[in-house]
Amino acid sequence: MRHNSINNTFEMRIAYLCIALSLACFAGMFHFILARVYDAYENHQAGLFIEDIIFFAAMGFMAYGGLLYQVCMVGYYHRRKSHIPAAREKIEKLYTGKAPSLSVLIPSYKEEHSVIWQTMVSAALAEYPHKNVVLLIDDPYRTKSREDMLKLEETRLIPGVLQNKFAAPLARYRGEQEAFFARKTAGNMHQGVELNRISMLYDEVAEWLEALSREYVGGRDIKSLTHTDRFFLESVITSPMQQYKLLAKELRRNITLGKAPTMEFFERHYARLASLFNVSFSSFERKKYENLSHEANKAMNLNSYIALIGKSWKEVKVTGGFELHEAAEEEADFHIPHADYVNTIDADSMMLSDYLIRMVELMERAENRRLAVVQSSVSSIPDSPNALERTAGICLDLQFMNHQGFTHWNATFWVGANAVLRYRALEDIKETKLEDGKQVFVYIQDRTVIEDTESTVDLVEKGWQLHNYPERMSFSAMPADFGSLLIQRRRWANGGMIILPKLLRYITKAPKSLLLFKEFLMRFNYLAGTTLSCAVILLLSLYRFGDNLDTMWIMLSALPPTLLYIRTLVVSGHKAFDVFRVFAINLMLMPVLFGGVFKQFQQMLTGKKIPFGRTPKVTGRTAAPAIYCLVEVVMTVGFCSVLFNDVLQHNWFHALFTAFNSAFMLYALVSFMGIDETCQDMFAGLVHSWETFSARAEATILAAIDKARAYIMTASRQV
Repeated sequence: MRHNSINNTFEMRIAYLCIALSLACFAGMFHFILARVYDAYENHQAGLFIEDIIFFAAMGFMAYGGLLYQVCMVGYYHRRKSHIPAAREKIEKLYTGKAPSLSVLIPSYKEEHSVIWQTMVSAALAEYPHKNVVLLIDDPYRTKSREDMLKLEETRLIPGVLQNKFAAPLARYRGEQEAFFARKTAGNMHQGVELNRISMLYDEVAEWLEALSREYVGGRDIKSLTHTDRFFLESVITSPMQQYKLLAKELRRNITLGKAPTMEFFERHYARLASLFNVSFSSFERKKYENLSHEANKAMNLNSYIALIGKSWKEVKVTGGFELHEAAEEEADFHIPHADYVNTIDADSMMLSDYLIRMVELMERAENRRLAVVQSSVSSIPDSPNALERTAGICLDLQFMNHQGFTHWNATFWVGANAVLRYRALEDIKETKLEDGKQVFVYIQDRTVIEDTESTVDLVEKGWQLHNYPERMSFSAMPADFGSLLIQRRRWANGGMIILPKLLRYITKAPKSLLLFKEFLMRFNYLAGTTLSCAVILLLSLYRFGDNLDTMWIMLSALPPTLLYIRTLVVSGHKAFDVFRVFAINLMLMPVLFGGVFKQFQQMLTGKKIPFGRTPKVTGRTAAPAIYCLVEVVMTVGFCSVLFNDVLQHNWFHALFTAFNSAFMLYALVSFMGIDETCQDMFAGLVHSWETFSARAEATILAAIDKARAYIMTASRQV
């Protein structure tokens, strides 16, 4: 969708040049540091020797991370250069044969109505012979407030409303397909007439989509719509509408030119038309049933439904609610259709119209029978007017390119926002566990809050493969305020070290090869990179290494990856100047990453799972914890004070470094967090802390009074 005119060979050469420059700088830096290590050893300076070794290890890890990023960019351009999308005729063969069954699962927790509606419509309009679109509602089944009850009821109505909307066009085009086969059987078929009829039907589809667009806009000015609404209209509705119009026009041109299509051509297009609205909408609420998992995370929401696939179920009334028991089809209350493939998509994401059919066609190829996951890892919804959301989106867009590099080096990670999963592969990694005395099935791991990452390692351990499709076909909204972004990024930083032993076990057991070594380097950095980066930053911040380790090679070694990053920004459709905003958001998020890293160690020490922090996708601002706001303010003041001190001492080299950090933090505080919002969150946190302290103090005093009263009464009885 974006940057399709890239000269991949030229960009690859730039990446290779940056790698060569990085290696030269690393050689100079490590030669300098190792010379210091050798001098300390020769002079029997044990303390200095250990210090230099630690500094060498820290710089080595930073070099490792920077080099891997550049190698990923080489992989990305390699993949773009070799990628040839399957022709429409090839992917449309799924219409004429027996297509694999497919279910689209949309996990949802207290989402806004419009967010769910957009995602469900994008899934419904994605081409495929037939699909089940299931909304997995994870709100509490029995709500405590009237507002929550009304919102839940509104959510429950969405599948039924959409089913009614799709019913009429489905009946229309199924009828046209049946009429075609009747004409074919009777020998009453004329090619020119059939081409004209098909073109008219595609025009009708375009008109239906145009009416849907008008209904969605509802008389509003297009300029007044949010960037997410505009993207939905342009990419999910208008783009396929224009494609159907162009196809109708091309078919009419074929009539004029006297082209004679094959019978397979007619059958394929009637089948395609009959399938465009062939979707079954439904919803499922696991929290209604006492014998299903009630763990508060997305993984168990998905697992609860996946465990029901292909079976019939009966609701059984029990004390406190209902249980779900497997039953014979004639006795069951409902049946969950079998699914060869499962597409999971978050309720704030959208897919383009050919996403599903292209992913399944790829997985159905004979050479891909061991392909468990295929995805177009999400890109950001563009053109946000919000500075924080736009900058977070830039980071996500570049992550898409990084993940393409992972696939090139056989190190794909499943990114859970949107992916097509082979059901047989999920069955292969299924585990059973006890939760509150009940047996539940686990397909997607929920030990950590990055469930897709751990499940990736489970799949590769079992010999399955994963694949990133090298086109942007899936899009997601980014958090628009610091509070929401904090929840998302703290979750992303949590869990890598918990999963790392599983990766090491896989690497130890797998047959050794150069390809495995490359895979390990990529996967290790993905899992341990955030934790080790935090450790290095903490080390450099708290410990003052000797002046003998100051060298320009360190600064120079950071230059090639930075230049390549800027080039990547431009290539991906952003501006070179955006690199400063990215630096600012990354600096602002450092305390958040530390928070996520510490949380994983808390889980490792206590053995208790960290609660899954869902990224809020609601109207309005999400308040940030006061402690994080305070840390951000302290960081800003600290950088400014260090800068002031450097200027007083004429330490101009260090002053340049602290000036950049001060400017970035000030920009982040003003543009990303907001001065007023930060003060509000800090004050609210202070009030909450005081109320909590007061309540605890009051409870302690009352308990002490009760004990004293009991003691006095006991003493008086004894007297």
